[in-house]
Amino acid sequence: MSEQIKIKADKDKISEYIINFEKGLLQVPAFQRNFVWTNDKKLDLFDSIKKGYPIGSVLLWQPLFENEDFYEDFSGDKLGSYPIPKRSANSFFILDGFQRLSTLIGCLLHPQKAKQKGIVRDEKEWLKEFNIIYNLKEEQFEINRNSKEFYQIPIYKLVDGKEFFQFQKNLFDDDEINSIYIERYEEISLIFQNYELPNINVYGGSITEAIDIFQRLNSTGAPITADWVINARAMGKNINFRLGDKIDNLLLNELTSYNFQNIKRLVILQCITNSFGGVYFDQISKNNNKKLEVLVDKPEFIPVTEKTFLAIERAVKFLFEELIVLDAKYIPYNNQMIFVTDFFNKIELPTTKQIYELKKWFWITSYSNYFTIYNLSKQRIAYYKFQDFILNEDENPIFYDNSDKFETLEFPDKIEMGSVRKKTLALFMTNYSINKEEILKGKSLLVDNIENVKSYKLFKDFNSSENTVFVVEKYNSTDNFPKSIKDLSFMLLIENKGNFSEYFINEDMRVEYEKGNIDVVLEIRKELIIKAERAFVESLGIEYYE
Repeated sequence: MSEQIKIKADKDKISEYIINFEKGLLQVPAFQRNFVWTNDKKLDLFDSIKKGYPIGSVLLWQPLFENEDFYEDFSGDKLGSYPIPKRSANSFFILDGFQRLSTLIGCLLHPQKAKQKGIVRDEKEWLKEFNIIYNLKEEQFEINRNSKEFYQIPIYKLVDGKEFFQFQKNLFDDDEINSIYIERYEEISLIFQNYELPNINVYGGSITEAIDIFQRLNSTGAPITADWVINARAMGKNINFRLGDKIDNLLLNELTSYNFQNIKRLVILQCITNSFGGVYFDQISKNNNKKLEVLVDKPEFIPVTEKTFLAIERAVKFLFEELIVLDAKYIPYNNQMIFVTDFFNKIELPTTKQIYELKKWFWITSYSNYFTIYNLSKQRIAYYKFQDFILNEDENPIFYDNSDKFETLEFPDKIEMGSVRKKTLALFMTNYSINKEEILKGKSLLVDNIENVKSYKLFKDFNSSENTVFVVEKYNSTDNFPKSIKDLSFMLLIENKGNFSEYFINEDMRVEYEKGNIDVVLEIRKELIIKAERAFVESLGIEYYE
């Protein structure tokens, strides 16, 4: 460890943190993630302060960069909905405690006084995240729901002594109720004005050394996420490389047209770590980031990561257009996303056979519960089996532990996104609506022509798999059903004879519908779905279980 590094434990009142922020002495490193705390966490924080409970310490770092440009590149731009004032000499960067300090600054910085100093909050963000009041009547903190009662105090007034005198002045009546409110205001105000938050200040050293200190000091605290470690250490390699921003851009700009913008960031990180020649779970483990740190410290980390972002885009395009996974929520396993990304990271121009085998691999792993039936040791073997396929298209990408065939789970009674089997049935029905029996060799979709897939009910009052209809919605198409439709029972009308077979509708169902036999209609449709799904599953070499 560098001899320049010094560590000092201290504590400051909340008001001191606010003053330091206003003076530019409290900065945010660019690798910090966005503010993510829920309302419950924010309210719990203030309730803990009220009760005098400790809320942990914050870790602050004062680096010694060579020039001012390094500081500018390293600095973030916002804390608690407020723009961060220009950095002052001897400023500290928040390494740990970002969510807590965002909450404290966002809620307790007086907006009018900050505005006088040129610090103007993002009004939309503040109203959404930091508009908290203290209810003197109920003696509790609350999210402000357009409250206007005099006893509902914006909490930024609690750390300002002048606001207490103004409150007293406004209550000119001397009745007993007002006296109680004044006492309660004074009590909670004094608590906030006197509450001290411990800090650990690190002076000097590199980003990597500061992170090492953080991890040692945090050894008994909350787990450090892989996202945080990669962001911080990667920036230590190249101060202009903002992994967090790049992931944001990937999700919000590159994957949105495929409806994959909500895929978990951890999956993106797993795709990256999987690109270094080993299965991702050997490189990321819960509460232990040592292997991950070694990975990030490799000289090729940044170029490999950049290449992986492109592979992720190609993987998502493949899932969307070839497998008709029109939304990230329909992916049966995150591992499928990771493996397919690995394929496109290593194969620039796949052959027709490779695409066919990759599609088949996807369906087999979905229907067989592939990543559930195998433990990590077997999944590791499955990973290397898949690598053999990447190197040689004649290799079977599927790992079989024994000679027994895979088998499906039973046909689900209803379709929800909570299980692999239910997601797979939804994908099958969606694919069937496009390609019927030719799912593996059928036509592809073009993202420019497709919006999403929508789940309808054949009859509005039933919730079962056989009553669910998946319709691929197209852009600028008059074929889409009106939004006012309550169900798709119109498909069963006699005038629609010969139509909608791609949605498992036949003439026997129309006859029964005319008779009012809805239960029989649904039973026939269930048999149609099972028959088609069984044929497809058995063509994959999997035993079908109803």
